[in-house]
Amino acid sequence: MKRKSLLFVMASVCLFSCQQQEELQDPSKEVIDFSTSIDQSINNALTRNSSSLTLPLKNNFAAGDVISMSVAEQDYHPFAIGMDSQTWNEAGTDSETVTFYAHYPELTGEAATTRSLSSRYREIKGGLEYLFGTAQANKGARNVALTFKRMTTPVVLLDENNQPYEGRAIVKLFLKNEGVQDLFSGKIEVAPNAQPEYIDIRKVSEGILTNLIPQIIKAGEKIGTVILDGKEEPIIADEDITIEAGTPVAVRMYARRGIIDERTPLFR
Repeated sequence: MKRKSLLFVMASVCLFSCQQQEELQDPSKEVIDFSTSIDQSINNALTRNSSSLTLPLKNNFAAGDVISMSVAEQDYHPFAIGMDSQTWNEAGTDSETVTFYAHYPELTGEAATTRSLSSRYREIKGGLEYLFGTAQANKGARNVALTFKRMTTPVVLLDENNQPYEGRAIVKLFLKNEGVQDLFSGKIEVAPNAQPEYIDIRKVSEGILTNLIPQIIKAGEKIGTVILDGKEEPIIADEDITIEAGTPVAVRMYARRGIIDERTPLFR
């Protein structure tokens, strides 16, 4: 009798051990290893030579940074990098090839629980830096690499020596500052009813850059002012300008020529 009991216990232990091993080998229950990267081409676009500028922009993610992440166009959920975890079993999709979507800063309000089948857009205000990342992976893959791009346009004030401007002039751009973002492509466009408004442009030394909503400026439009020693003069676009996501607007201050963008001349 004792021998039968012993055999039963040994069989139970073996069965339990086999079940545990099968669970560990089941790819759907393994924690996904997420890595992140941010497009770094922005510095190259601002330099005329091999030297680079150190800009106060988000260049990498640290443990604890919170993004909003969606799998296969499902609801977005907050995800703390290096702290939170997710398995394929929790992903809730049967697709063999899966797309991940991510926003930084994290989504708030109704946008965080918006499904693509209802409304996939949110309203945003310019000024901040918005990043959007995607990744594609086969279901069950151990590693998923999220690649982020900048969806707004940073403005960098530079002097005539191509260095961060530290003079006394105050620059205010007069542009549309309200946008609409597609949650699953990341694209930001000017809101239909947006009107131009004055936007204070920060210096590099202030530790944060002003970001613009991508938009098109027509030749002859007043797009801002320069204030120096109490005198205010307008900035007028000399020709059409396209402000593109992730492509910085380098505004250079010249003693005699006032303010220009390297790609498109402006005049006061």
